[in-house]
Amino acid sequence: MVVGRVKLIGRGLWRFGLGLILSAQCLIVSAEASEAGLRVAFVYNFIKFIEWPELQGGELSLCVVGAQDATRQALGQLDNKIQQNRRIRVVYIEQVTDIEPAISVCELLYVTEAGVAIPIPQSLPSGVLLVVDEASPADDRVGISLMRTADNRIEFLINDSAIDHAGVRVSSQLLKLAKKRQGARS
Repeated sequence: MVVGRVKLIGRGLWRFGLGLILSAQCLIVSAEASEAGLRVAFVYNFIKFIEWPELQGGELSLCVVGAQDATRQALGQLDNKIQQNRRIRVVYIEQVTDIEPAISVCELLYVTEAGVAIPIPQSLPSGVLLVVDEASPADDRVGISLMRTADNRIEFLINDSAIDHAGVRVSSQLLKLAKKRQGARS
């Protein structure tokens, strides 16, 4: 009789262990999805608080470099969404050869962490705002950089000179929320 209990307890522990492993994997996937969703939410909110004076027509092109699984899923919720009376069109850039043709139609170019391997042209046309996950502080093309802090939060930095080059207007509300502003005006 004791042997039967040990087997049942052993099976129970095995199932518990398997459940724990599966739960951990789900949490990892969920954390990745949550992180991607949070970063995409930041990008969406940037669109809400940025004005493109040169933007013609009823569409704003959000071009995304290196979007993978969870990021692509989160971006799918933005495609065709209306913001500032303009339809957001998400354009995915997968390869180096896709960059040049896409930039001519982009208003916001978002480079994910997975997309940093795809080189962005040194000079961006006026009207294109570059937003990069974990951008190098030395990259003066980046208008807004999403950065993970030491305490595991996501904050963003704004580079005024890149904003000026893009020819966009950023709401004072968004400027107040930026943690450290590069190239801050006096």
